[in-house]
Amino acid sequence: MKIVDGVNLHLIKTEKFKTNHLTFRFTGERLKKTVAKRVLVAQMLATANADFPSSQKLRKTLARLYGTSLSTRVSTKGKAHILDIDLEFISPSYLEKTDFQHEIFDLLYTILYKPLITLEQFQSKVFDVEKANLISYLEADKEDSFYLSELGLYDLFYHDDNLKVSKYARVDLVEQENSFTAYQEFQRMLKEDQIDIFLLGDFEASSVLEEINRFPFQARKLYRFVNFTQDRLNITQEKIDRQDDHQSILQLGYHLPLTYSHPDYPIALVLNGLLGGFAHSRLFTQVREKEGLAYSISSQVHPYTVLLQVYAGIDKRQREKTLRMINQEWHNLKAGRYSSHLLQQTKQLLLNDYYLAQDSPKILIERAYNQKYLAKNDENLPKWPDRIAAVNKADIMQLARKIHLQALYYLEGGK
Repeated sequence: MKIVDGVNLHLIKTEKFKTNHLTFRFTGERLKKTVAKRVLVAQMLATANADFPSSQKLRKTLARLYGTSLSTRVSTKGKAHILDIDLEFISPSYLEKTDFQHEIFDLLYTILYKPLITLEQFQSKVFDVEKANLISYLEADKEDSFYLSELGLYDLFYHDDNLKVSKYARVDLVEQENSFTAYQEFQRMLKEDQIDIFLLGDFEASSVLEEINRFPFQARKLYRFVNFTQDRLNITQEKIDRQDDHQSILQLGYHLPLTYSHPDYPIALVLNGLLGGFAHSRLFTQVREKEGLAYSISSQVHPYTVLLQVYAGIDKRQREKTLRMINQEWHNLKAGRYSSHLLQQTKQLLLNDYYLAQDSPKILIERAYNQKYLAKNDENLPKWPDRIAAVNKADIMQLARKIHLQALYYLEGGK
């Protein structure tokens, strides 16, 4: 439901849950120069505002609202950087209080339009604490070998520098920001970012629309560049770094010639499940269980970019043998050398995950967003289970032959 250009309300009626879920989403371009600002904005919005100028006062208010929970989170979808404000609250149908929903939307209004500021910048005392917290979080991530190696792979794989940066930014980028620059970014987001408001649960649509119409939204453009594609290169980028750790991390980035909205995306999910996405997959059973070459090994499709990632924690003496085994499993996929039972098992697990997700409000909201903006021309989307069930060996073989290694990043342990 369009409120104004670039601002949409999505109402998902269900009586399955005892709580309602309200998500206010900003979608903007994923840029190296703004990502730190946006993360700092997310932290400030969840911490305090002009009506509740400390986290303690805000939490007391949430407790008074029957234990309503407030959180913010940042995520990425290809070229989009997303900031969500999430409110989970008891369904008003369980209460005799008639103005409860109004109080929830009042709180959202306060978060957005009464931020904790002093002279056109976030209040410095609270902001400086949140900035220090973010820096500490990012510094701690440097101790995570898998996280470091993943960023190393992104740096090699992506041609666009903006996709090489974590959704949480980097320490040096955060250090450059201050209470003024972060607040100015927040004001720009309110005016220019695509905005989506999702309400999932039991409610009266007319009363929700009445609440939303109180918000002073201005027209803006929809963000149309979520899915990111890049050309395949004829060479493989390689890099080796070293750190003082027992385990070495091997990261492989493959060019997958499709993204979420492509008709063959279900084939990519089945292929990934066969390769390394599940505990019964070829990489897990052959490389880890049978040969004992990896402490851990898996693969992952990045739905909104053209990356299929394989990662393994290994002993540094096993690097070449592990690579040979991974390459062999790719050859098996291309040649259809795996059992029909393995294919059926993979499809069944994907279908199980799909149906289990019906019990997750966050995933249902995510599906609504994707269907609206990423697959709105795909008439078969409601038949997604049928499309998974229809995938066969020929489909897998055909797609596997179009997938090519583009980047190899190796973080070698020194012990």
